[in-house]
Amino acid sequence: MDLQNNDKESVNLWTTLDENHLEQKQDENKTSSEERTAVPPDPQNDDVHSIRDTFCLALNILGCFFYMMNYYIVHSSSVQFVNSLGLSDAMSGLIIGAMPWAAMFSSFVFSFWSNTCYRAPLLTSGAFLTAGNVLYASAYRSQSFGMALMGRFLTGLGGPKSLNRRYIADTTPLAKRTVVNAFFGVATAMGSALGPAIAIALDEADFQFELPIYGNVILNGMTGPGYVMGILWLLYTIILAISFAEPDRVGLDEQRAKELAQLKSNDCADDDIENLANFASDSSNLETNYYNENINDEVQITEHEKCLGKMHHVRADITPAVQICMFLLFSKMFTVESVISAAPMITKNRYGWSVQKIGALGTIVGCVTIPISMFIGYISRYREDRLIMLGLMTIAAFGMGFLIDVTDFIGSPTDTYNEDKVLAVGPWRYTLGYSLVVCSVQAFDGVAGAGLRKAKP
Repeated sequence: MDLQNNDKESVNLWTTLDENHLEQKQDENKTSSEERTAVPPDPQNDDVHSIRDTFCLALNILGCFFYMMNYYIVHSSSVQFVNSLGLSDAMSGLIIGAMPWAAMFSSFVFSFWSNTCYRAPLLTSGAFLTAGNVLYASAYRSQSFGMALMGRFLTGLGGPKSLNRRYIADTTPLAKRTVVNAFFGVATAMGSALGPAIAIALDEADFQFELPIYGNVILNGMTGPGYVMGILWLLYTIILAISFAEPDRVGLDEQRAKELAQLKSNDCADDDIENLANFASDSSNLETNYYNENINDEVQITEHEKCLGKMHHVRADITPAVQICMFLLFSKMFTVESVISAAPMITKNRYGWSVQKIGALGTIVGCVTIPISMFIGYISRYREDRLIMLGLMTIAAFGMGFLIDVTDFIGSPTDTYNEDKVLAVGPWRYTLGYSLVVCSVQAFDGVAGAGLRKAKP
């Protein structure tokens, strides 16, 4: 009985936290509505407000599109870039990998920052992306690998994908979220396909000109991606600064109200008691002091108690299902980045491919990924997610098998590949294996992401 009482008191404690927050929000809304009682509602203002919210949402999706284009635009020319700096092909992996490593750290900062606002972190992201791309392009003129690496690192620090996802979740009602996420996925795929395509076009450029203050500008296939993306991000940031306004977090309020309703319902009370049991035992002294201090049933919640409550909710959310989905998403990223990052080195040294051919491979595979992802989204309504993920992982495993060249272990070293061996991986076999891996793993991202949202809405 004592344990059950403690569990119920623990539930009551965190229910009170949510009730206080909702009451505060209701009081704020009531005050705002009272201030507007003398002014009748204006449909024209509502239309303007809706247009503004839609435009800000479109800016976030456009930012994701630009970021994915920025990420893949340097893949095709990364090997040639490091060779022009007097370094080996292997150093191109650092050029490609610096961006996601930096994004991993900045995503935590942007996540906390976006708890209070969106405008400031989005503008900071745009500034980092503009400076990083210009610095990367300037490295060719200065013949500095450190400058190129710093440019890519700054570009990764400005990565806005975590902000874009958070913006959609916080500001989009649940009824519209599926459609908005579909647009987000299409923008991601289109950016991945368009990046290599622009790299092909820029490879034809080769000229120089002078700019005041900056000096000599060398525009070719290696510096063009940096300059083009730097200009695009500068324009994007200016538009963002002029037109972006802080949104109403209707999606967040909707989710909070839903969780509070579930917490109060009898059907969910037992589950919540079970989830809070461990926390209740760890914080029994805290709760005892809490109830002793509130003899008159007045709620007085300290900052320490709020912090403990947030820590508990985080622990309770990391269920085995969430852990599996996160592991699958990590495996997806590890696999696809390994294959894509190695492609410029492999195709240049084994098959003698130029930047145009490497970019064409990335563009074609990116374009094919879009309808495949749409088809996977369609059949997910009729099949279980686990079956779809199993099928996609099987296809990816076959693709990996096509990329393994066993003749490299038994043959003598050559400058290209063992053309006289039947089991050697030639250009066509490599293209088939690369396409199977990238298309299946990219489509797997949507299914695993949907599974994560189902495991933890």
